[in-house]
Amino acid sequence: MTAKPFFLWLLLFAGPALYAQPDIPSSLSQDEQVERLYKWYKLTVLTLQDSTHAINTLQAAETKYQDDAFLAQQSWLLHRIYVATVLRGGQRSVDEMLQTEKEAKDRGWLIIQAECWFHIGNLYFLLNKFGPAFEYMQRGRYFLEEKGMGNLPYLKRYAGGLAECYFRFGEYDQAIKYYKETRDLPDYWNGVIYFASLENSIALCYQQTKQYDSAIYFFKQSHTSAAAANDSFYMTLAYGNMGYTYHLMGQDSLALPLLQQDYAGSLKAREWGSAANAAMILISIYISQRNTTMAEQYLTLARSHVYALNGVGLYRSWYDNLYKYYLLKGNHALALQYADSLLFYKDSLAAIRSIRTLNQAKLKVETERYMNTVHELEAQRRQQVFIRNGILVAVLLAGIIGLLWVNRQRLKRNKELQLAALAREKAQQELLFARQELIGYTDKLKEKNDLIEQFRQELEQLQQNDVQENRERTENINRLLNATILTEDDWRTFRDLFEKVYPGFFVRLRDKMPDLSAADTRLIALTKLQLPPKDMAAMLGVSYDAIKKARQRLRKKINLPEEGSLDELAEMI
Repeated sequence: MTAKPFFLWLLLFAGPALYAQPDIPSSLSQDEQVERLYKWYKLTVLTLQDSTHAINTLQAAETKYQDDAFLAQQSWLLHRIYVATVLRGGQRSVDEMLQTEKEAKDRGWLIIQAECWFHIGNLYFLLNKFGPAFEYMQRGRYFLEEKGMGNLPYLKRYAGGLAECYFRFGEYDQAIKYYKETRDLPDYWNGVIYFASLENSIALCYQQTKQYDSAIYFFKQSHTSAAAANDSFYMTLAYGNMGYTYHLMGQDSLALPLLQQDYAGSLKAREWGSAANAAMILISIYISQRNTTMAEQYLTLARSHVYALNGVGLYRSWYDNLYKYYLLKGNHALALQYADSLLFYKDSLAAIRSIRTLNQAKLKVETERYMNTVHELEAQRRQQVFIRNGILVAVLLAGIIGLLWVNRQRLKRNKELQLAALAREKAQQELLFARQELIGYTDKLKEKNDLIEQFRQELEQLQQNDVQENRERTENINRLLNATILTEDDWRTFRDLFEKVYPGFFVRLRDKMPDLSAADTRLIALTKLQLPPKDMAAMLGVSYDAIKKARQRLRKKINLPEEGSLDELAEMI
């Protein structure tokens, strides 16, 4: 149950070689072009035994794409990566990539320069120099985000290196974030990025944070990806890690078959450490189940691997299992003998873990110090650039702004005049239209009232005749009279039209005379239109005398002097 760091799979995972120059159509997106180029690099260049042949192949690719700026830069970078990682080694690899980064900067290839930072960080990681590794990867990350290029798919693949650093620091939540960013790459990247390893790493992070359901999910995803790649060892590894997770969850019935497959698959792949780790967990489960037969079987199988690997953690599990096994068998003498060894390796393991914890703390402090320095230098650089650019631009902007301001004021004034003229014309048109509507509506009411008056006269004549056959006609005329006076709906329509011609009239009237009734309000509105009392009576469905009395009551109600008139009052509102 072990795994290579994810980013190693990015460059080292290789399949069968097909020697040929890369065939990358220009119609593809840049992301697809980079994927095709790196797949060719992995399947062709990395499989060549002769380094001279490999160099010539890479140079031929540069020549082939010399007229395509993007692919020319990417081909150049691959050539330099090959020299740094294959022909060099240790610190020389780092020095080679540092020189590559300098050349990219001199050529003005800023994206290639940022990619170099990621590769430098990865090389430092391989040298266990995690502070500089983290610094260079973060530098590349910040640069791409600052340039607004952090979301380009082919650049997202570098997030896996940052995830490895966070995993080493024990910052599992951050590691998950960056692992998932790389996992979100399009599916066609599965020829370059080994998703089985990536998903296994995500699952291990969830396992460390005790989010076991999520861990199980990603171990299953890892197994699926490994099966698609026909990688039997990684399939076995995923099962073993899944089995251990079930064991941590207390579900040993689910853990056993998975761990057994892990043990058998690891032996087949000659991964002795993975086999020994699987055996230790199996022995522990069988002892807890009091199954001494199976426990003894795996103790016998694992013995040679444990002593050959000579690992402190493995010895601790080995002697713990032997101690519990002989206690279960009732052999207390041997149990005590192994208890002494167990205590020794427990202490050793505790010391190692303390040192590891201390080293992680030191790494975090060192990394923070590196990043603080980087941030301070970056802030100083930005401030200097800002001041310089500000001085250069200020004079130019001052002249441009002055000219723009004068021109803007002139345009603004012209526009304001045009808008004012249009507004006045529109307001006049709207007022004229509203007046026409009000006059038309009032005329219709007058016509209706004339018709009502005609019906009323006919009704009086019919009532005088009082003929039996006219009774039904009399009732119909009465209903018509009741339906054609100024109703509430008529009044609302009239009021809306009135407000268009005399905006705010009813609000001002209510403010000045809050005690007016609805009938008083209607009377003053009709007075505002200078309608004669006869027309008012007809529109309101009352008699002429009733209008006269209503006007007298209104004068008293509002204390209108005798020399004043309701017509003058209505005009003042």
